[in-house]
Amino acid sequence: MDTRSAADGRGRRALAVSSLFFFFSFVGWAWEKLWFFFAYGENADRGFLFLPFCTVYGSSLVLIRALLGFPATDRRYPVNLLAFLGYAAAAALIATAAELATGLLFEHAFGARLWSYRGAPHEFCGYICLPVSVAWGMLIATAMAAVWRPLEALLMRIPVRVLAAANALLWVSVAVDFCLRAAAHF
Repeated sequence: MDTRSAADGRGRRALAVSSLFFFFSFVGWAWEKLWFFFAYGENADRGFLFLPFCTVYGSSLVLIRALLGFPATDRRYPVNLLAFLGYAAAAALIATAAELATGLLFEHAFGARLWSYRGAPHEFCGYICLPVSVAWGMLIATAMAAVWRPLEALLMRIPVRVLAAANALLWVSVAVDFCLRAAAHF
């Protein structure tokens, strides 16, 4: 593979990962909207942005993709199960750290408390709790193997110009949205 095609492949992959950041940020927003509707009967405004994205979801998965890759699928039982559980535990730690950092940042920088696990078992500062962390680890490991990997492969086949244009539009939109929302807090 020559240098140019390797660079093109890395650029295409970066655009695919960026697209998945937005996809999973939207899925996280939709998950929270549905959770609040069915659990509490309210159509709650979820997240910090006006746009339908909870970027802590997308950011966590991008970070996990960069640090852990994908769960191993080429091993035999019981090693494959142990590897999956190890991946889930590592993913849970990364997602939990991101959740805590995001919660503290938004509370201290903007005075905005975006969620609370107060009253949940084994909670810390109301921003993280053990049962949710364990659940996220298992969901993330499953999503990375069953959803992210095939979507990334599919996105890698879309023309670079289309991916680049879509990503540029989304990044500019989110940046403007974040600035408007942040300005409203000051």
